[in-house]
Amino acid sequence: MLIERFTTEDFGQSSKYCFNDRHVISVQREGIAKARVNGSSKIWGAGAIAICPIGEPQHEFTFSKVSVTCATLDPVFIREAVADAIDADRLELRTLRLERDEQLERLLLAAEFEIRSTEPGNRLLLESLGTAIAANLLVHHSSQRVVPREYTGTMPKHLLARAIDFIQENLGRNVSLAEISAEVDISPYHFCRSFKRETGFSPHQYLTRERVRRAQQFLTEHRLSLVEIANELGFSDQSHFTRIFHNLVGVTPARYSAIH
Repeated sequence: MLIERFTTEDFGQSSKYCFNDRHVISVQREGIAKARVNGSSKIWGAGAIAICPIGEPQHEFTFSKVSVTCATLDPVFIREAVADAIDADRLELRTLRLERDEQLERLLLAAEFEIRSTEPGNRLLLESLGTAIAANLLVHHSSQRVVPREYTGTMPKHLLARAIDFIQENLGRNVSLAEISAEVDISPYHFCRSFKRETGFSPHQYLTRERVRRAQQFLTEHRLSLVEIANELGFSDQSHFTRIFHNLVGVTPARYSAIH
């Protein structure tokens, strides 16, 4: 999933266009967009959602100081994200321009925030947001009404243990949601929901907490410097490590080391 922000000044009517290899979903942040739809003039403002499927011509728009956040989604990513929950191959996304879809807007803006933040290594969180966006599109904005198949009951204990072991073994890597869910042969969509139900945390939250817990262990051993711990546990740098550690523990790593 790619997230980008586009801003336009006033300009006249755009030509019709389509996207050949990706679905494009956007939320309008500000400005006015106008188009003629079925013979009628339509106007959209901040909060409007546009869904542009692969190969579908879009309306001819007139923009006025418009800023949009766009997500491009590979159809393969969508299919694999919801594999055992929704049969994506029998569905087609609809070309839509909506005045509002608050859930989709929150997901898109959260993804943009993560990409624009100075915190690298959020691949797991971004894939989780992309999975939620994919499910929203297929459930609410596709050619047929669909209800995702739910993963019945709890995640078997041996599968949960396998997922946790994989996370523990890869604390220093920018591990992906696809990798973890593949370890237990569950789609990313079902894995996210089941894992949170069992542990109380999303996969990203759990990974972050385990990194901090391991850091606490290292700090009490007094063998590694703060820079070395940050590198060992997948933080981008010492500053990133200190910020995350302080958020969860309430003191800086240096202070924690001093009192232990």
